[in-house]
Formats: sequence, structure tokens, C-alpha cells
Amino acid sequence: MMPSISVIIPTYNRARLINRAVASAIAATAPGDEIIVVDDGSTDETEEVLKPFTSAIQYIRVANGGAGAARNVGLRKAKNKLISFLD
Repeated sequence: MMPSISVIIPTYNRARLINRAVASAIAATAPGDEIIVVDDGSTDETEEVLKPFTSAIQYIRVANGGAGAARNVGLRKAKNKLISFLD
């Protein structure tokens, strides 16, 4: 049996692209895996674009602190030992 994976997607002002990334992660994950999207203080429609995915992802919005800080937030929230970043 494959161990579960936490996919962490840090994002900032990528409303036009984030749905592709999330859809790709959903297609590649299995039951027990999780997808965490960390919105690094976007000022565009990122949160609105992600609303159709709310049942499949964990959405976390934080103040803008850069990609590294967003990744670290995702790591702290991850439940699984295996981590994959999708930047």
C-alpha cells in the first residue's frame, strides 16, 4: 500500500492558473492524500476561483510573506509524512 501524500500548493496572484494546478493535483491523488493551497496574500480572485474545489482542498490564506513562508505554513498543516510541492 502506498503511503499518503500531502500536496502543498503555494500561490500568489495566480487566479488564472491555480485551477489547472489544483485539478492536476486532484487527478494525481488518491484517498488519504491531501491538497493544501496556501494563498500568500493574493490581491486577485484566487480565493473565488478556488471555491469550486473546497470539498477537495484545504485552503489557507496568509499575509504575504513570500513563497518560502507559504510553503512552511503548508508543511505545518500537512498531516502526511510524504510531502510534494506544486509551485
